[in-house]
Amino acid sequence: MFGVYSKSYSSLPLSPPSSRSTTFIRWFWRSKSARILVLVYLSFSVVFSLLHIFEYTGRPFMPLPQKTNTADLRIFRTYDTKGISPLDEMKNSVRFNKMHSKMSQFFTDSVHPYYLRGENTPETDDITTIAFVTENRLGDLLRLAEMWRGPISATFHIPAKTIDEKDPIIHKSLSNLRKFFTENPILRQNVDLHIVAGPISLKQNPNVLPRPTNFHLNVARFFVRSEFVAYIDHDTWPTSSTREIIKNQKNLLLQNDVIILPTFIFNENSTTFELPTTTEDVKKLIEEGSMGLQDDGWELNRGVTDYESWKQGKLYMIQEYELHYRPNFVSRKGGSIPWCTERFDDNKAACLFQIYISGSELWVVPDAFLIRHHLNPKSHLLIPDESKWAKGLNSRMYTRFYRESCIHYGRQLLMAGDWETAKAQHLKQECSRVLTNSGKGLIEKTNPFVVDLAASMSGTDAKKRSSRVPTSGSVSSNSSHKVKKPSGGAKLSSNDVALKDNRSG
Repeated sequence: MFGVYSKSYSSLPLSPPSSRSTTFIRWFWRSKSARILVLVYLSFSVVFSLLHIFEYTGRPFMPLPQKTNTADLRIFRTYDTKGISPLDEMKNSVRFNKMHSKMSQFFTDSVHPYYLRGENTPETDDITTIAFVTENRLGDLLRLAEMWRGPISATFHIPAKTIDEKDPIIHKSLSNLRKFFTENPILRQNVDLHIVAGPISLKQNPNVLPRPTNFHLNVARFFVRSEFVAYIDHDTWPTSSTREIIKNQKNLLLQNDVIILPTFIFNENSTTFELPTTTEDVKKLIEEGSMGLQDDGWELNRGVTDYESWKQGKLYMIQEYELHYRPNFVSRKGGSIPWCTERFDDNKAACLFQIYISGSELWVVPDAFLIRHHLNPKSHLLIPDESKWAKGLNSRMYTRFYRESCIHYGRQLLMAGDWETAKAQHLKQECSRVLTNSGKGLIEKTNPFVVDLAASMSGTDAKKRSSRVPTSGSVSSNSSHKVKKPSGGAKLSSNDVALKDNRSG
């Protein structure tokens, strides 16, 4: 046993592994080549460090170039804020990020409010019309200001790649803008102009002119300085008395209702294009076959606005609302009026649908009318920009928006305790198919809220809503006239297919 143990013990290493590594380190350090390598490394490190120290501390007047953050750039206002509030000097990106935390950074960084501020402060109960302006349509803004003779909140979109005022495109646009306002006192007096800068094409092509979108409408509405807002399409003109007539019906607006502005247009038989100023002038032109009441999606004089009721000259309520009805209208800036959904480009039908199913009535004041006529033949907005593919996509988006809005506002009314009141009648009429359908897969019946909402809808037909009689003004009693549905000859808008989708199957 002892002999075996001695043999195995003698085969073990004579020293532990640590002694071997120590021996190698001693050998490496005594090597001349190794010491040269270490010296070269240390020398290089010292020289490199000294160079950086000199670069940061030895050249104080030549700072290193820094990256430009577009969020820190501002297009400064053209007037003195006089230090009224510290918020006046807050960067737009910070301000909008606090107010609209869910908004995209592109929008919060590219909006510059009140670049030009009107000298006249509007009265609280005044009506401000909102407008969309591009550099080639400044003449239209002047024409609108001369006809409206009141406050205007306009969004001016500059299709530039940056939002820096030093950018040549922005510098040129703003120079032309300031010169135009200087030459026209009525613009300086009544127009608040807000800048939106940024490319509007995926290829960031600054030569592509922007078009109005629901986002532009919301920006202009957000900075309105009066209580009421007029949504008026481009190339649509009010009479000199339209604003004052609407102000006389502000009691309707204060109860969160909407005033529809009937819009008339010259047809192909017209030989004169002088804009009428009274209802009698309009009726005469219609009788001559030169003009008609326009509702997009219907033939002239056969739309939802109801020409037969308008002819009577009395205040009346819209009786046959349609999903894609998109008139010009006036509403409150705030109150319970929803903001336009920004998933679409230019879609006032979506704006009005949200307002309607939230409980607002639609009134028509016959004397407050508009005339649509293209006085600027060079406007890029006259060129159709929507392809057949885009129309189909927008139609599907609008159908989905319709369903989502029904559920959203139905839940709001139910939680607010207004489901059994007259305020919910519009939603019950327009959304009954969405809220009660169980076989088309439109909604998830497993959702507890939808189950409760659908149960409350059972047995509810399309009842006639109870009219809220206004405190002033006479109301037309003609409710027997039925609006004709869009015929085959009527030109359908991009969202008309949505109504067909919701009624088919």
